[in-house]
Amino acid sequence: MRDVKRLERYCDLNPESALLDWGSGAGRLAIGVKEYFPSIRDYHGVDVQRTLIDWAQENLAGEGYRFTYVDVSNERYNPDGSLERTLSTDAHSVDVFYAYSVFSHMNVDDTAGYLELVGQTLTTMGKALVTCFVEEDVPEWDENPAGYGPLEWKGRLHCTRFSRQYFESLVQLGGLAVDRFEYGRETDGQSLYILRRR
Repeated sequence: MRDVKRLERYCDLNPESALLDWGSGAGRLAIGVKEYFPSIRDYHGVDVQRTLIDWAQENLAGEGYRFTYVDVSNERYNPDGSLERTLSTDAHSVDVFYAYSVFSHMNVDDTAGYLELVGQTLTTMGKALVTCFVEEDVPEWDENPAGYGPLEWKGRLHCTRFSRQYFESLVQLGGLAVDRFEYGRETDGQSLYILRRR
């Protein structure tokens, strides 16, 4: 529910919104949206994990809610997927884009490519809420940095950390601008960004 309220406050989420929940898993955000709003024009959950999408489609879909499995590559969650990137939506069709703890498990090329797709998919006034690991005075990108954060990072892309300057340069290259930044308050020390089209 907390994230639904933040999407309402920071991204103008309302019952007439088209919301893309990228990395939706089994629909945690969808449950919160259903509890908070009586209805929504379009909630679209997208994920690379088929079993989670299948469960969400069976248990949460209907009346403005839908879920899509995308077989795209991610070295941690779907290593054998397609190298062709997609958000599974049309250009300029999304009012609110949500990606919680997604860019924190992504390589540099995919981060740049998907930020560009986010810029293309947002409506003129659309906004995106994303989280990632960013710090000052660190390498541009690092995978599973030792001694960083509350966990011992294991396996491909368990934690990907960016220098703040480098991540924000990728945001700009994607046609986006930073509307809001909150440092280190999210899961495992991730930071929150609100992005908008430039």
